[in-house]
Amino acid sequence: MNTVYENSVLETKLTELFNSKLAVRSLMTVDDSLKEGAGLTKIINRYTYNGTVEALAGGQSNSAAGTLTFTPETYTVKRYQQTFRYNDVEAMQDPALIDAALAGAADVMANQVRSEYFAQLAHIKNRRAFSGKSLTYSDIVEALGDIGREVEQGLFILMGADGRTAIRKDPDFIAAQQGEILYSGQFGTLCGIPVLFSRLVPAGKVIITDKAAVKFFVKKEASLEQSRDIETKENTIVYERHGLIALVDDTSSVILGTAAPALTASANAADGAVTLTVSGASGTVRYLADADAPLLADDVSHWAIWDGASPIEIGDANRIAVAETDTDGLVIKSAVITL
Repeated sequence: MNTVYENSVLETKLTELFNSKLAVRSLMTVDDSLKEGAGLTKIINRYTYNGTVEALAGGQSNSAAGTLTFTPETYTVKRYQQTFRYNDVEAMQDPALIDAALAGAADVMANQVRSEYFAQLAHIKNRRAFSGKSLTYSDIVEALGDIGREVEQGLFILMGADGRTAIRKDPDFIAAQQGEILYSGQFGTLCGIPVLFSRLVPAGKVIITDKAAVKFFVKKEASLEQSRDIETKENTIVYERHGLIALVDDTSSVILGTAAPALTASANAADGAVTLTVSGASGTVRYLADADAPLLADDVSHWAIWDGASPIEIGDANRIAVAETDTDGLVIKSAVITL
């Protein structure tokens, strides 16, 4: 006789497996606001504020007002789903079959969400080039200074194996004896900031961010359904979650990497539009307002493409990043122009 588990039993088990495997969930914020209304899209506005503090005497007013600009981006809810099938004969041959299948499904789904999380981190605007050819302890110090958080609680550093190796060899880090990272190779601190390692961090890059940068917007909680063909004895289990992952605030984030060779570029701004002049670029030229110069091999395929002649509308932005890219949208040369 076939043993049919209650949906709630399998759903709870698979959800627990998924959450235990998805350590990245602790690195982003979960938001339930999409559950409250109809619709399958979410518009994310990423804000940039520019202003100047002035020392004024009594009766004086500011000569210039601060400006707040934002870049809207529309995200669509995704259905994250895993399906697996098994036959009664297989279950009789190996009673652990269902447990193994649940573990495998949780692995695949967790890996998908991890990949999307790191894909969102790649959209962080703030960039800082290494002072040399690879990461140093002083690079971390300077990057934290760029972020300028008076209270650094909540920040963390993500790096791959190459970053770990570079830091282990850095004499300033060794002298500072910063944390157990030097000894365990797993977790520790740099400048008092927790460090985590992942193979999903692009080679040659280091990311400093916080939990508020990326949100997982939940549209519908996890659910599980089963079906069974009583003639063939084939069983189907479907597990799904509905939501979207989005970068919502990168003001406390920065990506470090190797500087790209300089692109020869200049610009003239008038009435919210910019006329670009770019020399010596044989690849595609892309641009983004209010961004740092991208690093070598950064993926900027989501940036707008310049046709080589038309003025660019940038609103109140006071700088524009320009990059020459290859056919995949990876940076070959870059520049940032202050307007």
